[in-house]
Amino acid sequence: MKHLSRAAALSILAMFGSLTVVSCEDGEKAVDRPVVSELRILQAFPDGAEHDPFARPQPTLHDILTRVWEATDNENVKGLFLRVGPLEGAWGSVGDLAEALGKFRTDERPVHCHFESVDNVGYLLLASTCDRVTMSPAGMLNLIGPAAVMIYARSFLEKVGIEAEILHMGRYKGAGDMFIRDDMPKETKESMDAILDDLYGALVAATSARTQGDTNKAKSLIDGGPYTSSAALAAGLVDAVGFLRDSREEIKKVAGVEDISRTRMLPKQEPLTLGQFLDLLSGDSDEPKARDERIALVFVTGNISEGESSSTGDAVSGPFVRAMERLQQDDDVKAVVLRINSPGGSALASDRMWAAARDLAEVKPLIASVGDMAASGGYYIASAADEILAHPNSLVGSIGVVGGKLNIAPLTEKLGVSTIVLQRGARAAWSTPVRGLNGTERQAFEMLLRDTYERFIDRVATGREMERDAVLAAAEGRVMTGQDGKALGLIDQMGGLSEALEQARAAAGLGPESAVELWPSTKGVIDTINDLLSGNGEDGARTLERALIRRHPVAASLPLEPWAATLRTLAAEGVVLVPPYLFSLR
Repeated sequence: MKHLSRAAALSILAMFGSLTVVSCEDGEKAVDRPVVSELRILQAFPDGAEHDPFARPQPTLHDILTRVWEATDNENVKGLFLRVGPLEGAWGSVGDLAEALGKFRTDERPVHCHFESVDNVGYLLLASTCDRVTMSPAGMLNLIGPAAVMIYARSFLEKVGIEAEILHMGRYKGAGDMFIRDDMPKETKESMDAILDDLYGALVAATSARTQGDTNKAKSLIDGGPYTSSAALAAGLVDAVGFLRDSREEIKKVAGVEDISRTRMLPKQEPLTLGQFLDLLSGDSDEPKARDERIALVFVTGNISEGESSSTGDAVSGPFVRAMERLQQDDDVKAVVLRINSPGGSALASDRMWAAARDLAEVKPLIASVGDMAASGGYYIASAADEILAHPNSLVGSIGVVGGKLNIAPLTEKLGVSTIVLQRGARAAWSTPVRGLNGTERQAFEMLLRDTYERFIDRVATGREMERDAVLAAAEGRVMTGQDGKALGLIDQMGGLSEALEQARAAAGLGPESAVELWPSTKGVIDTINDLLSGNGEDGARTLERALIRRHPVAASLPLEPWAATLRTLAAEGVVLVPPYLFSLR
C-alpha cells in the first residue's frame, strides 16, 4: 500500500488538530473493590470495526462481550447494571449477549436492566437475561412483534423509463423481484412467513418469562403493544418505573456494594504524538513485538465485493485473501474464527474468499460464527469452515444466484438522448445499459448463471461434506433461520461467538486465556484520506456514499445501502449472490 509523504501528513494534521489512537492492548483497569459494573448497550451494535470515519465510534459486539467476559472473571464485580436501547435488526447477535450474560449469572450475581425506550430485540434481551427490568416514566416499550418490510419498484422504474432484466437460479431466489414486480411472489411469502414465525416464537418465549410461562398471555401482551411506562408496569412487563438514579440505587442495595463502575465500552484511547502520526502515515514503524500463540478473529461484514482494498468496512476479496494467507503462514496463529454478518454480494469475490478460507482450513482449525446473517455469498464463505455455529434466530442459506442489468433505453428516448453502439463481436455490447438483451445474449447469460449456481452447490457440498442432493434440498435460494438451517445440515450447532472461540481454542489445544487478534482493525478519517490520496479513491468514495446515505433522514429509514451495493455489483459483474429479497426486518 502506498503511504503519504511527511509533507502530506503535516497538511492533514493541520486540518484535524489533536488526534488519538486506539490501543487494543490496554483494556479496562482491574476493579480492586466490590462494585456493580454498568454497561451501556443503547443502540444496535456492529459486529466488527465500523468504517464510517465521520461517525462517532461505537462499541462493537466484541467490545461489549469483552466487557461482560471481564466482569464474569472478576470476583469484585458483584452485579451488572445494563442500560439498554433499541437494538433494531440484531436478532441473531443479541443471542451472543444473552449467552455471555447467562454465564455471568451462573454465580447468582444480579443483572438489572434499565431503559428509556426499547424495541422488540431490546426487550428480547431484557426479558431473557435480566433479573429486574425498570423503565423511565416517559419511556416507551415497543413490544409489538416482528415485521418485514419489502419494497417493489417495477412501476416506478417504468415511469422513469428504466427496464430491469433479471434472471434467477433457485425458486426462492427473488433478489431482482424488487425491480421487476409490484407484488410479492408466493415463494417469498412462504420463506418470510417461516422466518417471522421463528422470530415471533423467540419473542414469545422471552416474554413468557414475565408471564410465568403462559405463552397465550405473552402473545396477548405482544398484540397489546406498544406500551407507556404505566401500561408496561400494569401488564407486568417491567418491575418498576423510575429514573436511572433509582435503578442504580436498587442494584447497589441488592448486590451489597457502595459504588457503580461505569465501564468504558470502547478500548482505551491514547494520545497520538506528532512523530507517531507521521511515522504511521509514511509507513515507518518500530519492529513488531513478539506475540504469543493466539486465535485470529476475522470479520466478514456487509456486502461482499471484488477488489484489492477497502475502507468501507464491507467484505472485499483482496484484503480477505491476503489475511487468510498471512494467518496461514503465521505459526503463532493456531486457529481462526470467521465471524460472518453478510447478505452476500459478488459471485467472483465469494468464490475467491471461499478458496482462501478452504486453503487455511487444510492446515489450521477454521470455525465460522454467524451473527445476524450469513446468506448467499456470506454462507458460501462460511461453508469453507470445519464447523459452522449460528444462533436460532440468525438468517442463513440463500443458496442461489441472480443476475441481470438495467436498460435505460426508454429513459434516454424520453429525454431526447440518442445513443449509438459500435461493437466488434456478436455480444460485445450485451452489458450496455442503453438496450435490452437479445435472444442469444439471454441464452448465454442463463448459461453463465447456471454455471455459477452449480459451482455454489459444489462448494457447499465440498466444504460441508454433504451429498449434492442434500445441498440441493436446502438450496433453491431459500433463506431460513439458524434452527431450520441446522435441521437441513447447513449449520453444525447452535451457538454464538463465545462458543466459536472456545471451539477454536480447543481444536488448537490452547487454554481459555489465550489471546484473540482482531482482523481487520478500525479505520478512521485519516485512513480514508490515505486511501483517497494513495490510489484507492473508489474505496474512499464508497465510504462517503455510505456516510451520506446514513445521514439523510429519508434514506436512513429505507434499506438503500443494500440496494446500492446490489446495483453496483450487478453493474460490475452481472451476477450476484445476495438474499432473495432486500428487506428491513424489525
